[in-house]
Amino acid sequence: MQRLLLYCLLAVTLTSTDVLAQDLNETIDVKKLAEVVKSPAFQTRVVGGEVTTNGKLGGYLIALRYELNFICGGTLLHDLIVLTAAHCFLGRMKIRDWLAVGGVSKLNDRGIQREVKEVIKSAQFREEDMNMDVAILRLKRPMRGKSLGKLILCKNHLEPGTELRVSGWGLTDIYESGPQKLLRTVTVPIVDKNTCRASYRPKVNLTDSMFCAGVLGKRDACTFDSGGPLVYRNQVCGIVSFGIGCASRRYYGVYTDIMYVKPFIEQSIKVLLAKR
Repeated sequence: MQRLLLYCLLAVTLTSTDVLAQDLNETIDVKKLAEVVKSPAFQTRVVGGEVTTNGKLGGYLIALRYELNFICGGTLLHDLIVLTAAHCFLGRMKIRDWLAVGGVSKLNDRGIQREVKEVIKSAQFREEDMNMDVAILRLKRPMRGKSLGKLILCKNHLEPGTELRVSGWGLTDIYESGPQKLLRTVTVPIVDKNTCRASYRPKVNLTDSMFCAGVLGKRDACTFDSGGPLVYRNQVCGIVSFGIGCASRRYYGVYTDIMYVKPFIEQSIKVLLAKR
């Protein structure tokens, strides 16, 4: 059975027909949506977007490693705080094995490394539908450096058609099964919620904590970009969450809506920073 692919990457288009989406149109295993996050993308290859550097982006992008392996992206919000997706921690709950790496453009660079002290996920996060796919990390030591930058939380709801930027180390070749060494970036437009929900029904019911972005068959996020930020004018307005395939001709990319989860984020940061 072809499975729903949780993802994280950028500018993708299919080599011919959308085989993955066609198969998934017939049957999708979504009993626990989040359980399939580790599956690599297939039937797709990245042909859009461009290579960039963390510095050009603003230095806010964090690489999160577990047992030294790159797992997800994240956003530096404070010297001690990183924002990412809750599904990144499924099956990976040994806090001592997590490492946040800042200031890197090439994934194998050493960068500025900090151990993770604590992780808070929303109690409303559900594996079966990815509701409230958001997590806040507190680092053991402040992450500071000339190459680093921070984002602020989204200030306002954005209208459909607004272009935002997604970046990461996701797949760029049909034969690859791991993250890219070079950082890539692409812009994607916000999609009307009703339009996006209609594209997923009846396979997946999107919740109020989500919104969609992308251009069908052309621009999207994909595998190994999960947890990374969707950025608008130095504000993080979305978190890469999931999708069916990558740059599917039928299904848009789904992101956690920062405006919806903002109260949780702000309260979690307050709690984490109050601790020594």
